[in-house]
Amino acid sequence: MSANTKLRFLPVANYNGTPDSLSVHALDNTYSGGFTENNPVTIDTTENGNSTSISADTATISTSISAVNDAPTDLELSANTVNDEAAANTVIGTFNSTDPDQNDIFAYSLVSGIDDTDNNAFTIDGNTLKINNSPDFQTKSSYKIRVRTTDNASLNFEKELTINVNDEIPSRLSNPNDDVFNITGQDAKTTLEVQLTGHNSPVVNELGLFTVDDPQGTINGIAPGGEGYAQAAILRSEVILSAIANNPNGFDTNNLSTLLQLDSGQNFRFLLVQDGTLDSVRNDPNSIGKLLFSSISTQKITDLGDNSFSLGWKNASGKSSTEFNDLVVKINQTDQALPLGTNLQGQFQGEVIDLRDVEQSVEAEFNIYREASYNNYVGFYQVTDENGGIDTNGDGNADVLTGQAGYIQAAVSSRVAGIDLSVSNQGSASFTGTFQPGTIFAPFIIVNATPDALLDNNSSNDPAVYFTFLGANSDHTDHIRLLASNTFGFEDLANAGDKDFNDLIIKVNLTTAALG
Repeated sequence: MSANTKLRFLPVANYNGTPDSLSVHALDNTYSGGFTENNPVTIDTTENGNSTSISADTATISTSISAVNDAPTDLELSANTVNDEAAANTVIGTFNSTDPDQNDIFAYSLVSGIDDTDNNAFTIDGNTLKINNSPDFQTKSSYKIRVRTTDNASLNFEKELTINVNDEIPSRLSNPNDDVFNITGQDAKTTLEVQLTGHNSPVVNELGLFTVDDPQGTINGIAPGGEGYAQAAILRSEVILSAIANNPNGFDTNNLSTLLQLDSGQNFRFLLVQDGTLDSVRNDPNSIGKLLFSSISTQKITDLGDNSFSLGWKNASGKSSTEFNDLVVKINQTDQALPLGTNLQGQFQGEVIDLRDVEQSVEAEFNIYREASYNNYVGFYQVTDENGGIDTNGDGNADVLTGQAGYIQAAVSSRVAGIDLSVSNQGSASFTGTFQPGTIFAPFIIVNATPDALLDNNSSNDPAVYFTFLGANSDHTDHIRLLASNTFGFEDLANAGDKDFNDLIIKVNLTTAALG
């Protein structure tokens, strides 16, 4: 072999170390295949008349291939999520680097650069990423960090990573700012439960809820206390319940609660109508001064834990000037379904039973309580819609509207047969009845009389009759209040009289009838 002969050995990419010995055969000059350094060819040993051009002798060469360090080309985090309210120093995941060099060792660090916004929220311990403080999905749902991996030779690679916070709690009620609450759920709608836990006021106050646009409580750009705020709040308000001051015998206020359905993610506040109702304020704008908005001087909020709160109210008519116990409720998010018939009960003049989404007969159990000298009668009649119109010819359209002549007679004569509710003073009684599906039923009270007095063709002895709909009442005053879901309090005196709404109390439990 000539001293000028060159051998070229090309190892596979990134190979280093000592390979097996390399065997070499010489190629004599009789080969005419055009072999050059830059033009390797496959040698055909049948060249030159089947006589090989390759020598039979073998030369063995030993070599060692030195490694050349390459920079890392990628890094990955084994997990990129953390659960809401996870403990401080929770491990998010472990890092792993991609590098052409085998058996390299890497160090990881948080570095400045693009998307390093939340580096300070995390710590790297060896190859693990930890979050420094417990995350709160409500205030921050994701984090951005920038991480560097560095190999033994100080070559590095950087990458931006996003850590997402899992909202593990399916539904939540929170109090993010002062007297503004927020409710969230897995579905588009979620349910708030409000339970009456105490009351100590000489007047009957009504609790309401109204939605707001942000955690600061603004409505259409109007801040709380600003001009027009009360009027805007009224338009967004829903009735929750009223707390009567004088309970009839047997009526247990400990079991009174209302369920309201809200949009998931909704912000809302509370208000109190002092000695009045939202219906009456809507009907008479001059009475808007009865509204008492939550503030540090009117409402005390206590966090009970487990996504529930206690709200204690103090109003001008209260017995105590220091205690927030005129009306006290517990609020919490719940997965309970709305009670049957309650779809309209938070709305204006919504003291009705709405069965429009029901397809089979509904069995009703009525519990009745009384604190009144009059022998009053309560019945239910069918209306065409939430405005209270009555269909008299069966075509599904309203033929008699509230306030029109003949409305009282049309309502009483079309009352639901078999639901005739009355009880002796300070007594209680239970009745059952049946409502047909697919419509709305509204209550009415006949003062100190029965339907016969109205249907005897003698108008001179017609008693007073009051309805849910203020336009149907001769005094245009509220005579029926919502005390809880499917629980109604009645006032039998003109112009709401003593406003105690305990003359009759009707509590209704509804169940769909079993199919035969």
